[in-house]
Amino acid sequence: MTARRAVVLSGGPDYAHAFVETGPALASIVERTGRDVTLVDHPDDVVSLLDDPCVDVLVVNALRWRMLADRYAQWRDEWSYTTSPTTRAAITAFVDQGGGLVGNHTAPICFDDWPEWADVMGGGWVWDVSSHPPRGPVTATIVDGAHDITRGVSHTVTLDDEVYGDLALRDVEVLATARRTPDDRDQPVVWTHRFGEGRVAYVCFGHDVESLRHPDVARLIDQSVRWAARVPTQTGVRS
Repeated sequence: MTARRAVVLSGGPDYAHAFVETGPALASIVERTGRDVTLVDHPDDVVSLLDDPCVDVLVVNALRWRMLADRYAQWRDEWSYTTSPTTRAAITAFVDQGGGLVGNHTAPICFDDWPEWADVMGGGWVWDVSSHPPRGPVTATIVDGAHDITRGVSHTVTLDDEVYGDLALRDVEVLATARRTPDDRDQPVVWTHRFGEGRVAYVCFGHDVESLRHPDVARLIDQSVRWAARVPTQTGVRS
């Protein structure tokens, strides 16, 4: 039997996110699903990898964008990124034709020059509208505990992380919510989405290794990979 494979894209400026640590930690979670994992740190590196018919899931834990705002000027020369047409086409085709996509933490902020990325991901960051508070205490609530992704996860998940809010969402099924502040409205932090023939899942949490090691966060990611890849589910659990 041919081994299933996954590609994990993790990387970006290190001033706010320790991708050099979270990338391997995330890859380790994906490996628990029985997949051989290829970890890359540049979006263009996924193009040839997605041609492999054994790859059934792409996991995106990256922060690559043009860095146009003045506050990013000191990092722009090293980290600014513009999405190539080849990379756009490869990712879009992979998901559209039935590949699984799992976005983790910063995924909706990626590829700000590629508006259709939000269509694929199910939601996207809107500059000067979307926001998140500094990393701190978060309480998330599972709103659909019957789904394969949330099965066995605590109804209330408490951890230190960031809550992304006021994202531009497409047609998503919200599985968990959290608030940026006590007077905030509920923000979707775990969702599923369909793009073409592909299944897409997003888990907001994973700012650092400590968050990824949280048993509920690790389980959400593990089960998101399995769901996106259409791994057979337990009897009686809705997919």
